[in-house]
Amino acid sequence: MMNYRHTILSKSLPFFYIIICVFILLNSCKNEATKISVKNPSPYFTNFFSEHEEGILKSISFNSQAGEIKKIEKSKLYESSNDHLFYEFSYPKDSTPFEEYANIHYYFNEANTLDIITADIYLNDSIQEQQLKNNLIDYYTQQFGNPKTDDYGYTTWNASKKEKKTDKEYSYSVAIKKLKDDYGINLEYLKE
Repeated sequence: MMNYRHTILSKSLPFFYIIICVFILLNSCKNEATKISVKNPSPYFTNFFSEHEEGILKSISFNSQAGEIKKIEKSKLYESSNDHLFYEFSYPKDSTPFEEYANIHYYFNEANTLDIITADIYLNDSIQEQQLKNNLIDYYTQQFGNPKTDDYGYTTWNASKKEKKTDKEYSYSVAIKKLKDDYGINLEYLKE
């Protein structure tokens, strides 16, 4: 009887090994497919965004408090109050006299948790603006599906994310639009 069990076990071991290898292979393919790869990314996209964002923007998540954001955000803090934080992100300087930068605003609700993020990205010309807009549309479409256009001319996506702290899922929207009187893009993230 002992030999019979040993024979079955020794014959089934390669089968289990193959199943484990297939599982690992399928799991690694699944993870690879979820990575966002933007086609022809502009330096304005790659310097400001990460293809592996863990948060909503710059690894910052909704429901964060001001102190948490101050620990994560590496841009220059310009203003801080009870209901918002205002940062300026500077792009690396190039040969043009115009300085390219982004103003980032984090707004907090009555519970002092983050529920709105806006970013105005100021660029040098319309070509850079269009490339960044195309990168953003590609980036968010890969994550959230095809966009819609709202009544204000924003290209929008509806999204959801699971919060690591509470393990609860929340919904939010992402919106992009050309800056009104300048070259650049306006981004808005609104928690619903």
